[in-house]
Amino acid sequence: MIAAVTGWIGTLGTISAYVMLSRGYLHAASLRYVSINFVGGLLGATASAAYSAWPSVASNLIWAGVAAHTCVMELRRRRALPRPEVPEDHTILDEVDVRAELPTEPVADTLVLEPALAGVSTPRR
Repeated sequence: MIAAVTGWIGTLGTISAYVMLSRGYLHAASLRYVSINFVGGLLGATASAAYSAWPSVASNLIWAGVAAHTCVMELRRRRALPRPEVPEDHTILDEVDVRAELPTEPVADTLVLEPALAGVSTPRR
């Protein structure tokens, strides 16, 4: 039972990652996409090993290996990107007043809904 649940979680993870990729929610080299595929491949391989389905174990381990390789390559690519230089005497908070006061009065264009319009039932008399 545990092996079946593990296998289904891995399968649903990899399929959902592919659906998100094909609909444009994820990029093929994003760490989120490759992480989902890596975990899904390992879960699928674990479940397949419990059932002694060795060809499925091999394909799921290859799937996880491709995801791991993509993750490593993406991390190396990100590390090689040039970082913007910030002068030592400049901090981001220099230009922002972090002590700005919040207004104490309601803002004029704040929308106030009547209870009937807001979906709140009022007691009848």
